[in-house]
Amino acid sequence: MIFLRAICLFLIFSGSFVAASDDLTPNFTVMIPMRDGVELPTDVYLPPKAEVGSCPCVLMRSPAGRRAPPWLGYAALAQLGYVVALQDTRSALDHEGKTLPYLSDGWGVHQDGYDAVEWLAKSAFTNGKVGTIGFSAVGITQLLMAPSAPPSLKCQYIGVAAGSLYHHGIFVGGQILKNQVEGWLGLYAKDPGMAGFVLNQPFYNDFWESLDTLRVADRVQVPAVHYGGWYDTFVQGTIDAFVSRQERGGPGAKGKQKLLIGPWTHYWPVSSRLGDFDIPADGENPPVDVSLNRWLDHYLKEEDNGVDKTPSVMYYVMGPFDGSPSSGNCWRTADSWPVPAVETAFYLTADQKLVESKPNLQGKVFPYIYDPHNPVPTIGGRNLFLEAGPKDVQKIEKRDDVIVFTTEPFQDDIEITGRVTAKLYFSSDQRDTDVVLRLTDVYPDGRSILIADSIYRTGYTDCLNCGEEKPSLDQVLEVDLDLWSTSLVFAKGHSMRISVTSSNYPRFEKNPNVGIIGSHSGNFAIAKNNVHVGGENLSHITIPVVRRGQKWVAEKENP
Repeated sequence: MIFLRAICLFLIFSGSFVAASDDLTPNFTVMIPMRDGVELPTDVYLPPKAEVGSCPCVLMRSPAGRRAPPWLGYAALAQLGYVVALQDTRSALDHEGKTLPYLSDGWGVHQDGYDAVEWLAKSAFTNGKVGTIGFSAVGITQLLMAPSAPPSLKCQYIGVAAGSLYHHGIFVGGQILKNQVEGWLGLYAKDPGMAGFVLNQPFYNDFWESLDTLRVADRVQVPAVHYGGWYDTFVQGTIDAFVSRQERGGPGAKGKQKLLIGPWTHYWPVSSRLGDFDIPADGENPPVDVSLNRWLDHYLKEEDNGVDKTPSVMYYVMGPFDGSPSSGNCWRTADSWPVPAVETAFYLTADQKLVESKPNLQGKVFPYIYDPHNPVPTIGGRNLFLEAGPKDVQKIEKRDDVIVFTTEPFQDDIEITGRVTAKLYFSSDQRDTDVVLRLTDVYPDGRSILIADSIYRTGYTDCLNCGEEKPSLDQVLEVDLDLWSTSLVFAKGHSMRISVTSSNYPRFEKNPNVGIIGSHSGNFAIAKNNVHVGGENLSHITIPVVRRGQKWVAEKENP
């Protein structure tokens, strides 16, 4: 299977496919006018020996700038018979960093993506058909472009991108993704005023709606591949973008999306490392080839290569990363997402166990102190600029401000695929504090390998209900946590564990416990927090179980 190499060559940090004589110099640069008169510089690469105007066009629109290092494989695409266009978005032109990226790339007053596609389609050097490609920031510009529905856009190939910037990239669970947002702004909008603007938009509002492609999926009219990794910072955004288009897309989009999720971080396949481990050998190669060149050849060159008939969903079921035996570490296919599963609750008990049956024992309260000056550090997970992937988090589980609950070792493999959620009963002597939950796979040797994490800011909901009676201090709250989606086999002899605390820094900003309005005042308070279990407070985590041992527990197609 050549899928990995195709992605590597065409999308991520590659030059190995480029001919030695190609100095990556564009044939020419054009200034493409937008509807408000702004002109965006665009480098154009022409196929060698092709008749001018006879070839389709592949467009990439980059907030990092068109003259970024040659990591998009564009010279290779030109060699394969495509006109390649690399365009600066508006933020790339602002060297002072006072322009936020993406504001002109969607379906609003300014529609730079639409204008670029239609100008290129009408130009003398293309045949009128345009496709878009790119990952991360260049994937986001694609997602934002699609609802504007340029008539000449025929397909997209989107990697590791956020379907909604607010929900998947900026404020997750009501708390800002500190390291990620600061890193982004440092690259694309470095003026301090831009950071202040973002920090002062903590609630989903009209501004964030303009950057939420999920709510306008019905306007999209083109097929697309959406690929991501289980340890990518935008994995749920990739899944949600696929589902919204697949189920609610307009003509040409609905039912014509493909989803591919592998055992990867955001930067796969630059490195073969995955947290503390290597990417499983078979994790590199999906069972069916939906590589970029096949996708473009079908939709831009009208080649009948069957890529449109491949399974709608291909996903990798992770297993023990150390290679020990299990029924995991394999690829599966499906017609839709989510796949059939039985939502199964595991309850937190007074003796710090996780059990499937509701505990009959008397309830118990687990108190801990959260000090913003001593936050629990980030170790692995779904990060953009921090080290990502499955890492051993035993070190933080031993802290006094972390409460741990663990199952007995499983007697059979348990395969889970889908969205993981939790409901915790929680109280605090501070109105605004955070609840952080980590899900781990505990190996027989004691390693506790991070699978997913989540955060919930109690003051966020409090602020949303400002006009209503606010919860009193120390009131027991129902806290709903979303750990996003994963696919994993908890192998026989392994255990499942959750840990509860109030920080995950610097992945998330540390909560100073003084309220959302005072978050940036420099003031802080120490919170006395409590996890309530048992009795009337049935705190639990819910996992989507697909299989136990050899038995499929939900209706499922042949894997």
